[in-house]
Amino acid sequence: MAIKPRITLGLPDHPRCRAMIDSKVGVEGYELDIDPNFVSSGERHYKFLHGEWDVGECSAASLLRAIEKGQELLAIPVFFERGPRQRNIYHCEGKLKHPSELKGKQFGCFRYGATAVVWARGYLLDAHDIKTTDMQWFVSGREVFIGHELPVKVERIDPPPPFGQEKLQLSKMLSEGALHGAVVPGDSGYLGLFGGGETPPMMAAYPGVKPLFEDTEEIIHYTKQTGINPIMHVLSIRREIVERYPDFPGKLTRAFMEARDAATEYMDAKEIAGYAKERDVLGEDPYAYVMGENEKRSLAALNRYQIEQGLMKTMLPMDDLFVGHA
Repeated sequence: MAIKPRITLGLPDHPRCRAMIDSKVGVEGYELDIDPNFVSSGERHYKFLHGEWDVGECSAASLLRAIEKGQELLAIPVFFERGPRQRNIYHCEGKLKHPSELKGKQFGCFRYGATAVVWARGYLLDAHDIKTTDMQWFVSGREVFIGHELPVKVERIDPPPPFGQEKLQLSKMLSEGALHGAVVPGDSGYLGLFGGGETPPMMAAYPGVKPLFEDTEEIIHYTKQTGINPIMHVLSIRREIVERYPDFPGKLTRAFMEARDAATEYMDAKEIAGYAKERDVLGEDPYAYVMGENEKRSLAALNRYQIEQGLMKTMLPMDDLFVGHA
């Protein structure tokens, strides 16, 4: 009996891949060795980009940057969470009358290069003509690296808050007027469209702090009008695995589709209803795991935003980067 090739994966403990983590769904002809144990998504992304596994779920913005810098990585059209980032942009009530007043002001973020922050700055650029260079930038997180080639000076908030309190630090500074706006990682999917989740109560720890944009109908209209539905994280695979096992990417995508279809077993009623509402309102399934026009448009926007923000230099050919189309 032939020994099956062993493929290692670093995956989130997400309802859409739990059936694979629990070995209820597999890939014919391959042995999957899945690691779902992480302190944070950032730890998982860091480990994958530093060679830990054959396949890993990774920050979309970080993955594009890594590929541009020459890492031999490809992507598979599997996205566990998507959704608009308008609700990630916070201010202190009564201190701004219109988003245009952010120009020239001090703006905080968790990490300058975080995917959610890139998407939020891209929204400000496209919807409100606010360029990254129009604001002064501050980071509250212990950012590993702030590039010297950025178009803006990014200052660290000193002393940096303890891990886990970065959002609270930004909320406090907004409330006190030390910052005029801030972008934080927030709630994706249906929560991004309709509101709710853990982030708003955390950011409201200090008086007056609330999302700058929270009109649900406007958020839905913008998403449908632009055809850009932000992709947070994406499944990535090492090029050498694709070359060695050319049948594997397609089989893997189909396995994730099977696991996605079993996801309701791992969701509560509120989640199930939220995702159903998200799909119905958008008029398409954002978790179909395909590279349709919406997905190509969204990823091209992410690439374009990173160039404007000084995080990338070139537009990548998305069609060449994705494999495993089922």
